[in-house]
Amino acid sequence: MIEPVIIIVLFLLFIAIQLWYYLFFFTKISSKKHQTEVELSGKPEAVSVIICARNERANLEANLGSFLNQDHPDFQVIIVDDGSTDGTRDFLEAAEKKYDKLKIVTLEIDDRYRRGKKFALTMGIKASKNPIILLSDADCQPNSDQWIKKMTYGLKDGKEIALGVSMFPPAKGLLSWMIRVETFHTAMQYINFALAGNPYMGVGRNLAYRKDLFFRVKGFASHQHLLSGDDDLFVNETARKENTVVIWDNDAQTTSIPQQHFSSWHKQKGRHFSTAKYYKGKDKRLLGIYSFSLFLLYVAAGFIVATGLPLIIPAIAFGTRLIVQGIVFGINLKKFNTTKLIWGYPFIDLIILYIQIFIGIKGVLSRPKTWR
Repeated sequence: MIEPVIIIVLFLLFIAIQLWYYLFFFTKISSKKHQTEVELSGKPEAVSVIICARNERANLEANLGSFLNQDHPDFQVIIVDDGSTDGTRDFLEAAEKKYDKLKIVTLEIDDRYRRGKKFALTMGIKASKNPIILLSDADCQPNSDQWIKKMTYGLKDGKEIALGVSMFPPAKGLLSWMIRVETFHTAMQYINFALAGNPYMGVGRNLAYRKDLFFRVKGFASHQHLLSGDDDLFVNETARKENTVVIWDNDAQTTSIPQQHFSSWHKQKGRHFSTAKYYKGKDKRLLGIYSFSLFLLYVAAGFIVATGLPLIIPAIAFGTRLIVQGIVFGINLKKFNTTKLIWGYPFIDLIILYIQIFIGIKGVLSRPKTWR
């Protein structure tokens, strides 16, 4: 039988760990001036925007124009059509005649060998002509015509990777709200960790890097056997404090279409967890301590309530964490220009725990088989 005082001490320890993450890591963005708040001076380098698409005609019809009509003097947009059967090829062939900045790479499906997104992306990069690669998805839209400029402006003076932000627009329904809150929380983590000198992941919906970096590490060779990880595992392998810049400017963000069904969202998050287990050891420890301490915090809280222990000290500690959490969330939401989500911060713990318990464990134990 665990002594009551030990339960309270453990609860306070988990609170302290959580506060350390919020105050030491998640406030890094508060003191940083954004890379693109300075004047964009000098001639921008040439950029190749690469989008891999499989049966994405509807999304390309809606979003392709926003990628092609960017305010940048030298760029191309490469669409890798990976065996689409929905008329994507016909649409792209017509668009290629209209836009001189558009280049199409067409791949055929090989039923005997599932090549995955990494193969499609590698073909796109090989077909590119410019020194900087900027990635997004067919269901995304840049927030402004300054997206290319602002996402790639910081790739100089030894910087080789630019970590961007991609959010989801407001929509009705519980699932949409959960996705938006969880996406913000994930962005808050990897952006602030990078600002603290520990870049560990990026999102393929908005990620830039130098092409010579890609070929220097032989592309996705170290994790080619995994169908997922073209974004986060690549960043986890190559990103360092010295070569990574973080871009969170609203004009440099992209907006994506959220999943419409819980099952689809579960599969998507499961794929993310299935690659996280291949992160570097220090990154897994850093993320694991944060997540596991949150889980144990609520386990300890349940013991305290169930056993009728005095609640004054635990309540004060938990209230302090809740206040700090709200302040830190507010700072990050303002930086990401998503302040309307502030009312959701008291529920973020429940969403994180839901993902850890119902999605994370399954994702860690499984391996993705297909990509979308």
